[in-house]
Amino acid sequence: MTKIEHATYAEMSLTYDKIRDVLHGEDRLKNRGPVYLPRPEGMTQAQYTRYVQGSSFYAVAERTLRGMVGAVTRNTPIVELPNRIEPMRNAATFEGNALDVLIEDALRETMSMGRFAMVLDYPVQAAPGSAPFISTFDADSILDWKEQLVDGRQKLTYLRLNERNDELDNGVEQHLVLTLDPIYTVRRFHVQTKRTGDLTQSVEEMQVGEDIIPSVNGQTIDEIPAVIVSPYNLKADIEKPPFLDLVNVNLAHWRLSADYYWSLYLTSQPTPWVAGSINEKNKPQQIGSGAFWVLPEGATAGMLEFTGAGIAAQKAALDDLTAQMATLGARMVYDGKGRNETTDTAKLRHRSELSLLHSSVNMVEAAILKLLRIAADWTSPGTADQVNVKLHRDFITAQMDASVLTALVKAWQAGAISHDNLLMNLKKGELMDVNRAIDDEKEMIETDNSMLPFPAA
Repeated sequence: MTKIEHATYAEMSLTYDKIRDVLHGEDRLKNRGPVYLPRPEGMTQAQYTRYVQGSSFYAVAERTLRGMVGAVTRNTPIVELPNRIEPMRNAATFEGNALDVLIEDALRETMSMGRFAMVLDYPVQAAPGSAPFISTFDADSILDWKEQLVDGRQKLTYLRLNERNDELDNGVEQHLVLTLDPIYTVRRFHVQTKRTGDLTQSVEEMQVGEDIIPSVNGQTIDEIPAVIVSPYNLKADIEKPPFLDLVNVNLAHWRLSADYYWSLYLTSQPTPWVAGSINEKNKPQQIGSGAFWVLPEGATAGMLEFTGAGIAAQKAALDDLTAQMATLGARMVYDGKGRNETTDTAKLRHRSELSLLHSSVNMVEAAILKLLRIAADWTSPGTADQVNVKLHRDFITAQMDASVLTALVKAWQAGAISHDNLLMNLKKGELMDVNRAIDDEKEMIETDNSMLPFPAA
């Protein structure tokens, strides 16, 4: 029987599904209600439907991920490419996406799922002068892999990926299998599988086409041109998804919100009671300003009202979970420190969050740089050193205050600071292009005929 999945894939696949469902949002979760929000014992199906629909999902995980990616990409990355692969700047991927889009996708997947694969390839019918492209695969599509020592170095020697093919029948997948045995070889298979519990068994695997042995300048390739990115390294081993803890607490918050809003629904409805000689004839049928009750002598009536601390305890628990999500990295939930959190603890939490960002940026940058340098060597040997990719590490918005700008300009006019110092502060305060060198800015100022002279002091 063909082995098509790594031993850890089945368990991790459930984790990936959970993270994606939470990131997708409230509608997805409510449609999959029993998976994440079991029906309480004794509740009817109609009540359960009301219970699920009445809950409120707080999309903290998705907002946090969006904020983290935005913090990195708010400044345009620095990308330098030799002429031969310059087309990859605007069409870097198989789908034709630009490098900027690839970087965003890689950051989003790496920070949320902890895993993202990229494979460098040439078009099947490559026209003269065409550039390579990068195919991308999310964590769910990385099915199996193997790393081995080759010539004293740890290398990726086997990689099986689920390759999207919308033309296939339901239940049939197309797998891309990359091997190093001992040269780089590409194979494709159509695979039909059946699942038994958490185990996956192959029913049928059929190779599509012949083996493909890529070559560059007439020479075979001695490594698989692929990288698997995690927030911590470029190894194939699975890492715990960084967003898993936050997603688990986000789900706990949703489950508790369902209980809270169901309790409010049950206890906030007006519920009258009547005691005395009541029968079907004299039983009140309506309630409200238009209803008139005539009760038998000695009968009494009233309204049931909720008393107790149960709902207040649920509300306090919801607040605690919100604070816990903030502690786990949801900086966008609170504009400061969490409940019962000291200033020093808040600073440590903030540094921890930025360390995930910093590490993820390092790995994504290294992975894309590696593939682009391989692409440069494929197309024009000796030009790999001309490739440069630099993502910004300035994650915090630092827009300069108007009063600070006025003080800086006055200090420069008075001769207290140099022109270079002024421009350096403007760059740090994001009032000039952060990618532009100070010398280039000075040259632009000198050649700009529209500049007005400063008024005399």
